[in-house]
Amino acid sequence: MILILLGTQDSPFPRILEETENAVNELGLTEEIYAQVGTTPFSSQRMIVKDYFLGEEYNELIKNARLIIAHGGAGILYKAIHLGKKVICQPRRADLGEHNDDHQEELAEKLASAGYIYLAKGTILEAMKEIDNFTPAKYEIKNTIVEEIGNFIDSI
Repeated sequence: MILILLGTQDSPFPRILEETENAVNELGLTEEIYAQVGTTPFSSQRMIVKDYFLGEEYNELIKNARLIIAHGGAGILYKAIHLGKKVICQPRRADLGEHNDDHQEELAEKLASAGYIYLAKGTILEAMKEIDNFTPAKYEIKNTIVEEIGNFIDSI
């Protein structure tokens, strides 16, 4: 199953949806595709489209997704990274009127350079042709606070 997540931005982002639908059709994919479109008006004969997935439905979709295609929002990117999911990220761009600045591109570039996500520098079709060759880097939590507190207590 493929899951498309556009976050909760108040500006539409049809580019990612249109490119994904075209890519899926061109590649002849038959699996289910769910799309959380937020404020983007979009209808599809091919995708299950909802404004928002909430609560357990949202978590189950992320957990069961073979591939997540997402805008560059920190929330979904970090959740997917923590779960070890394959992510194609197509950030919203200010020059296309999709956001007021390019912070999503900056975040996506950092996460892609660390190997956590696949950054769609071209089209979603191009990214989907390459995604099977991509293995996301494993995220390891490096929280040492418990050890540090233990060491501090032992030292007094």
